Amino acid sequence: MKNIAYIATAFPVLSETFIGNEIRALKRLNHNVKLATFSLSKDSGQEADIRLAREAIELRSIHWTETFKTLISSKAGLQNAMQFVNKQNGLPKRSLLWYGAKFATFVRKSGCEHIHAHFGLSSTATAIVAAKLIHTPISFTCHGYDIYKTPADLPLKLSNATFAVAVCDMMKEDMLKLAPDANVLRVRCGVDATNINQYKAPNYNTKRLIYIGRLSETKGLPVLLQALASLPTDERPSVDIVGDGPLKEDLETLARHLNLDSCISFLGPKKSHWINNNYVHYSGLVAPFIVTPFGTQDTGPLVIKEAMMFKLPIITTDIRACLEMLDNKVANNPLAMVVKTGCSLSLANALRDFLAISAEAKQLMAQNAFEHLMKNFVIDDQVKQLSNAFENIK
Repeated sequence: MKNIAYIATAFPVLSETFIGNEIRALKRLNHNVKLATFSLSKDSGQEADIRLAREAIELRSIHWTETFKTLISSKAGLQNAMQFVNKQNGLPKRSLLWYGAKFATFVRKSGCEHIHAHFGLSSTATAIVAAKLIHTPISFTCHGYDIYKTPADLPLKLSNATFAVAVCDMMKEDMLKLAPDANVLRVRCGVDATNINQYKAPNYNTKRLIYIGRLSETKGLPVLLQALASLPTDERPSVDIVGDGPLKEDLETLARHLNLDSCISFLGPKKSHWINNNYVHYSGLVAPFIVTPFGTQDTGPLVIKEAMMFKLPIITTDIRACLEMLDNKVANNPLAMVVKTGCSLSLANALRDFLAISAEAKQLMAQNAFEHLMKNFVIDDQVKQLSNAFENIK
């Protein structure tokens, strides 16, 4: 199996477990994976990612003499790299070329035969420069932020990659609109199910729900707070909000303004072992995703799949990625409660209805979702597509 060089903008990041999950799954397929990053933290993030970070390298640590040797080692490689550098507009050209050479040095010294990047921003631009310098195939995984929030020279990157990865069908369609001749492969983000037999059943009788994720604009948390405020006090569930992000202070202020202190708790960011130990105290996950006025949206929320894995019933919205993942046509019984995105009234009704259904009905919904997950969203199955793509490039 090929040796693969990975590059990430920062690693590890508490809310970005998909990179570590993917690397570990590739290693289980006997790929040798080497990781480089611009910003390395060896004492934060999820525990499994912290262990992975101990083997990673920060690009700035690569000595300038090695970097310079790589830069001048191939006249044709330098010309190819400069053609890409000069066409892109998102990054300072000198810095991009220099860090591309640093990463190329890392790739060559690690004996890697393929480069893969996550996020279509600086990491992918750097990966493309490195690949051109040392004539190595390059691919990258695009995430929602890259295409719907702040796309940076994305058509150029798509046309210069050996192949690109979309995490859902919607994203693949939109990437091909940007670059019709690009080679785009859909590989869904999956969950690590290696410990799945250890998980216990949630408490389907409790009125406690949980939200897990970044406190950012696409998550729809203001809609959730407005939905709770519209319900009579005695019909409100308790909701614990786990996560951190740019909207934290605004959300806390809104919750106080709406007099929700008795039913909303902001617990801050938590590591995976906390979630593994505490999901049993909740009867469901609420994930009120929205599409922002600028069209930004989540493209394959891993938290939905993790809830399926824990057999935690799901209340979410009809953004395209959720509809694609949950696919309520799969079974006669729905896999989740899905409401109109951005509509606090629809969400309030769903919360009321969810609390009213029996524990047995919640359990059946969760079981249907679990079975759907096991067929479609396990990382060891999904990553085989990525591995095959690496191996089939000559």
